[in-house]
Parts: sequence; C-alpha cells; structure tokens
Amino acid sequence: MNSRRPGEWPAGLRPVPASTDPTEEPQTARTTVPVPDVHLVVTVDLTGRFSDAQQVSDALWEQSRRAVDCDVVIVQIGPDALAHQMGLGQSIAGRVYLNARRIEVHVPAGNWRGPLLQAEVARYVRLYCADHAAMTGRSSTAG
Repeated sequence: MNSRRPGEWPAGLRPVPASTDPTEEPQTARTTVPVPDVHLVVTVDLTGRFSDAQQVSDALWEQSRRAVDCDVVIVQIGPDALAHQMGLGQSIAGRVYLNARRIEVHVPAGNWRGPLLQAEVARYVRLYCADHAAMTGRSSTAG
C-alpha cells in the first residue's frame, strides 16, 4: 500500500498556517509560463475546377468550417470560381468575418476582378461587423 502512517501528510506537505488577519492572502511563489507567439493561418483553396456556383459555395464552406478564432484566412481564388460565383465576396465575408482577424483574398495576376473582389469582401466585412455590433449592443442593454 503506502508507507505513510494515518494522520501523516503525504509527500512532505504541511498545512498552511492560519493567518490572524482574514483579509491577508497566503504568499505563494508565482511562476511565469512563457507563451509562444503562435498565429493560426487558414488557407481556403478555390483554384480548382468548378462547373457551377453550388460547387464553389460547397468548397468554401467545407474548407472554412474549421477556421475558428484564427489570425488570418487566406482565400486563393481561381478563374473557375470567379466565373461561376457572382456573390463570392459576400460569401467569403459572411463565412469568416467573425472568425478571423484578417482576410486576404488572392486572385491570379492580371485578372481585373481581383481588386473588385477584395473591395467587395472588405465592404461586406464592415457591414457585417457593424450589424453584429448593433445586434449585440441591443441584446446586452435589454432587460
């Protein structure tokens, strides 16, 4: 069994002496645990071959569903995704705006829709964040 006798404190532990002042906290040694600087980056790859908008939406949802509380979401978009999905900026913003601190949209070089898509994502992120803030502000002040 064990080598200690009944009533003996295990492993050399002793009771903390009672203080005469009940507001005084016992002094304990503070240890500092170093926290590494880690950034979670999620990459959504929409550069494959798509035949319709539903396939683009499904791929976006499947690849971004684990993007919870991350630092950066990088969305790589190919020509098929641009051709088949008209509301792609709104879809990207709606899918990850609450989960990521920054959203990067990468479009193939030379595509004139790239800057428009990036501006659309930024616009919808602003709209969704403002709407979310208004909704949480109303719900927290009610009552």
